[in-house]
Amino acid sequence: MKIYKLLIAVALCLPGGYSLAQEESNSFSLTDAENYGVSNNEKVKNALLDVEIARKQVWETTAIGLPQINIEGQFQQLLDIPTSVVDASLFNPMAPEGSVMEFRMGQEFSTSATLNASQLIFDGSYIVGLQFSKFFQKMSTTAAHNSKQEVKALVREAYYNVLVANENVSLMDSILYATKSLWDKTSAFVESGMIPQEEADQVEIAYNRIQSSKNNAIRQAEVAMNLLKLQMGYDFSKELLLTETLEVVLDRMNSDSPLLQDATIKENSNYVMMEQQKILDEYSLKNEKAKYLPSLGAFFTHSQNAFRNEFDFFEDKPWYPTTIWGVNLQIPITSSGQKIVRVQQAEIKVEQDQNNLENLEKSLKFQELQLKTSFQSALELVELEKSSVDLAQRIYTRAILRNETGVVSALEVTQLQNQLLNAEGSYIMAVMDMLNIKVQLDKLYNK
Repeated sequence: MKIYKLLIAVALCLPGGYSLAQEESNSFSLTDAENYGVSNNEKVKNALLDVEIARKQVWETTAIGLPQINIEGQFQQLLDIPTSVVDASLFNPMAPEGSVMEFRMGQEFSTSATLNASQLIFDGSYIVGLQFSKFFQKMSTTAAHNSKQEVKALVREAYYNVLVANENVSLMDSILYATKSLWDKTSAFVESGMIPQEEADQVEIAYNRIQSSKNNAIRQAEVAMNLLKLQMGYDFSKELLLTETLEVVLDRMNSDSPLLQDATIKENSNYVMMEQQKILDEYSLKNEKAKYLPSLGAFFTHSQNAFRNEFDFFEDKPWYPTTIWGVNLQIPITSSGQKIVRVQQAEIKVEQDQNNLENLEKSLKFQELQLKTSFQSALELVELEKSSVDLAQRIYTRAILRNETGVVSALEVTQLQNQLLNAEGSYIMAVMDMLNIKVQLDKLYNK
């Protein structure tokens, strides 16, 4: 049993241990939900596979510059041996003029085995291609990281939506409870003849309206939960519990305000990808320039050939060897201006990339200033709406107490209830807006 417990502990410490432990629990903090989404989202899985493909492509490109060796074998049978015709006087000076001699040349059966080997010694385009393949692997890694951050942002937004929806249900429930209590007391007053039936009817209408609103809020919470499961890659049939509340999230946001975060727009995924696109085009420029350089390679060929009138290649009869080695040197002289024009086009493309990069940086900087201003306004609005909810709640509570003494009618209480509902609705919307801006800031900084 001790060994079994030790194995479990070791498994949880391994990189895959998180998934094993998480599958045994259906309770998730915000961080847990984000990590679960990254581990189970198909888009991230495919991005990681792209990284593996890029790693294989690095070796594929590297192998071009390594020795290339192959063996070829050939067998053939001449069904009609070629006949050659020559002037008969070549062999017989006394032959009549215009006479010819016919003879068959070749053997019916022939076979050969050839070993070919080649080695690239120098090629500028190969060097650039090797550098590019390694950079492409880096690009794939960046794309995988961006996919993870994108999934985290989607999960975070869905998590916030669930918390807000649950808070809305909770607010509706508290109002429903107070309204039900008021309805019961009002009904009792009606039975005793202290107040007319119309007042009890008004409270009942208010109760039904709140009940309907609560049911709608519950359905919205279910939709928000299903969206969170979708973004996490979580089984829809399984229960999902959130360990954090909206209050905890808002408190954490106040203590760690996005306005004070040490982040830079150069971490933005679009900025990073455009930077890498510029480097990609710089490699293209290098490749065009490398075409001016000579290329050098070496080769070696050895073959064994046999010719027979009968199929007796396995007997001890002669085979005829041929061995060749050499080098290939290609020196570009002129391409009638094609190469220099291609270089110039590549240089223009790099210049365009730099302009686009600077323009994107300005655009992201403007977006950053705009989002921070919007977040500050949203934060202030949330605090204001929260104060309005507290004030409306106190007014509503006092009205209920005064209704028991007959100072305030049930109709006035229901009117104050509508005021409370409107205040809570405004508060929920303000919180939603603030959280959405927070998510946009996270996306801006690729967090």
